[in-house]
Amino acid sequence: MALLEIRGLCKAFDHVVLDRLDLDVAAGEFFVVVGPSGIGKTTLLRCVAGLETPQAGTIRVRGEDISALPPYRRNVALTFESYALYPHLTVFENIASPLRARRRPAEEIRRKVGEVARLLRIEHILDHRPGEISGGQKQRTALGRTLVRDPDVFLLDEPISHLDAKIRHELREQFHHLEELRRTATLYVTHDYAEALSLGDRIGVMGPGGLVQIGTPEEVFERPNSLFVARHLGQPTINLLPAELRREGDRTSLRLEGTDLRLTLTGAQVAALSNRAGGRVVLGVRPHHIALADGALTGEEGAVLEARVELYEALGAKGVLLADLGSRKLNVLTAPEARFRPGETVRLLFDRDAFLFFCPERGDNLIG
Repeated sequence: MALLEIRGLCKAFDHVVLDRLDLDVAAGEFFVVVGPSGIGKTTLLRCVAGLETPQAGTIRVRGEDISALPPYRRNVALTFESYALYPHLTVFENIASPLRARRRPAEEIRRKVGEVARLLRIEHILDHRPGEISGGQKQRTALGRTLVRDPDVFLLDEPISHLDAKIRHELREQFHHLEELRRTATLYVTHDYAEALSLGDRIGVMGPGGLVQIGTPEEVFERPNSLFVARHLGQPTINLLPAELRREGDRTSLRLEGTDLRLTLTGAQVAALSNRAGGRVVLGVRPHHIALADGALTGEEGAVLEARVELYEALGAKGVLLADLGSRKLNVLTAPEARFRPGETVRLLFDRDAFLFFCPERGDNLIG
């Protein structure tokens, strides 16, 4: 049985934000909700915490319906993106406040606050007040106040978004091993797709009305069920190329709209798209599924296109090439040592096994 169960959750303000949302999160599971700003991620957390009242639906924790309980009777711990610290209390007292509210022994409070402070690297500011520390330190204090609890459910709202890159990386690693998180259910919200893919045992992509796809990070990234999901995961963003299916003898190819360029499909793809012969599709290709074609290639007919370099950026561990196909642009990931000049012609090799096909009208994945 799931530790956190949400069924038919509906919440509207001036428009519908959550529309009959269902979600199960198991004990020990780190579930990440990812999506653009303003889509309803924080509203979901606030409904679970009891800070928002949904118009319909039930929320159960360990089998108990908590939908009608006030926030203080729900054993959940919420970290606010906006910190919500007590300005008159020290960092120590802010972190300790949930334990003091439960009248825990002084020695236990000192021990738990010390452990969390060392984890978050803020032990040197425990006697400071919020007005005396940086934004990143405030966020770590707010996170510490959540982690010091022993709740049934952790609710983490963009808890590391204001930290510098090094600290974010360290905390992402620690989240995988924190015993506190692995004893309960964790619902983690972020707009950062890389954070979601790194942290989530499973991830849910939030779209208009609720979760539009749920799966493992690999499933959701490599097999998005819609154009919406495909666009919102990945940097550089996925290449989306309107195309027309053409059958020529025993071969079926894709003609890219606005060009004379064609890519030949594999037999499995032809079979899966048989009902769309002569129709339009949107071809999706992740930048890392396009490589530079060097020298003579054998067995790759129909998988190579020529393009013109429009822009190239070397970004340390990788390079990003913007290639011009005439009326279409492509993002391509390259090795960091690669160098290109604007206007230079390059040959691009497509991994056809990684092609995605979307319906241009509905936006759904045609193969899955």
